Amino acid sequence: MAMIRTPRRTLSTNDGMPHLIPNSEVARYSAGPSVTTTSSIAAFQTAIRAALGDDYETFLEGSYKNDTAIRDINDVDIVAIRRTTVSTVFSEERFPTSVTWDAIFSEAQARLGSAPRFRGKVTRGDKCLNVDEAWHADVIPAVRILRYDQDPIAVYSFREASERKNWPRVHYDNGVAKHRTTNQSFKPIVRMFKAWVANQWPQQSPAPSFYVECLISNVPDDRFGQDLASAFFSVGYWIEQNIRADVPPVVWSVARDKDILVANEWHPDKYAVFLQQVTISTSYAAGALQATTVAEATRLWRRAFNEWGFREWCGWNHAPDHAQAG
Repeated sequence: MAMIRTPRRTLSTNDGMPHLIPNSEVARYSAGPSVTTTSSIAAFQTAIRAALGDDYETFLEGSYKNDTAIRDINDVDIVAIRRTTVSTVFSEERFPTSVTWDAIFSEAQARLGSAPRFRGKVTRGDKCLNVDEAWHADVIPAVRILRYDQDPIAVYSFREASERKNWPRVHYDNGVAKHRTTNQSFKPIVRMFKAWVANQWPQQSPAPSFYVECLISNVPDDRFGQDLASAFFSVGYWIEQNIRADVPPVVWSVARDKDILVANEWHPDKYAVFLQQVTISTSYAAGALQATTVAEATRLWRRAFNEWGFREWCGWNHAPDHAQAG
């Protein structure tokens, strides 16, 4: 593996660092789904809502809803709250009748499966119903704890045979607030790191999308900025220096309901793999920010994102002079 020798620790981590990385190269990784994609997903969600009926409150959650999905998104998460049902675990309300989670999942699955568009395309998972059509959707049955239009809600895992609280709308609101206090750069930086993860680990990633977004939400606002190339380096470098794998601090979810860097969430061993690659890639990003030609800046920037083919395309068939091959 090649390691760039750059004086990155002398770089300023404030916004506005002059560099020669083309805007198109930054947008390559910070872009979200296209207008065509967003329109298609909106129609897809509308069809699912119609199939479930008015006694389910449905809304998007996850990367697409939070505007942190990368350009080549291929799945969406849709919450389906059964309006007339309340959790008996987390709510003090009681009613004379009850319904099991198995029955709730079966009802939602039957309704989706009866729609011509989704017939034969719905299967049950551990915490959701999988719908495979134009898009893959995880439809997550849920019940209310307070009101159906308030968080938290209760969701269920068959594997664990237990309910747990979930705060999808608080997650969304907190992400919007973080985006506002970071000069509108939080969401594109999250997309950049998610694209970076996808390039580094096309299969069996140690860094699930949800945890990456949570991790970045813990980075101080002053590490972000409108220059996204500089902010990518600054955020990565702050994570490297402050969120160690051997003695991990509390790393809050975006909803701030739990610590994510624990064994039963984002296991520290998997985080360590992620962090090691962050250290390598921020070195390449630093080299790109300090490059004296557009070609060199582009080459190192893409290398930070594990775009191996670009070096050969440029005619580079050897390790850079300022690199140490190992």
